[in-house]
Amino acid sequence: MSRDPARAATQFFGGRICLDFANTLDWRLTDAPQELIPDYGSFLSWSRRRGTLAKTTAGKLASLALRRSAAAAAVMQEAHALRSEIWEGAESLRSGAEVDLAPFNRRLAGLPPQPRLIGARPAYVHDLSGKRLDEPLWPVLWSLTALLASEDAVRLGACQAAGCGWLFVDESPNRSRLWCSSEVCGNRERARRAYAKRRSTPRP
Repeated sequence: MSRDPARAATQFFGGRICLDFANTLDWRLTDAPQELIPDYGSFLSWSRRRGTLAKTTAGKLASLALRRSAAAAAVMQEAHALRSEIWEGAESLRSGAEVDLAPFNRRLAGLPPQPRLIGARPAYVHDLSGKRLDEPLWPVLWSLTALLASEDAVRLGACQAAGCGWLFVDESPNRSRLWCSSEVCGNRERARRAYAKRRSTPRP
């Protein structure tokens, strides 16, 4: 992830919607994590960038949130709670433990069937109505279901750079991926380690 929160909010290294959503807390393994979706408006912006909401749907939800600010704030509480649940599930997967499916199944029980797809270049999105403020959470949950029900679940990795912890599906042939991004965290961590090595090497 980037040290710039605005840039970090546009970086999608997880490979799956639910993992990119889990990565919306930057530097989450440090004492000063950076929230990338602090409010409903930023969540809508993130969803648009990630390609989970059509422009018209996001516009309807933005207008609805202005009229129902308390309800929008409640959705954000649920969003942050779901994110924590995904982290916990990811830790279980990575350690070989059984995932607690109860919180996910509880949330899935309240969702409608997946709607049809519509074009939203360069990809496709679900045809969401924009009538319920929790709609941005639905693609995250559908993505999570697909991940847990697939072989990708055993390919879950976490960035090894100090303080990062961003999640991703490791699709490398030998499952050797170490960083959320080799160009971002990888370069920074290699530079940090090289500097530490130079500092620890006695001068002749």
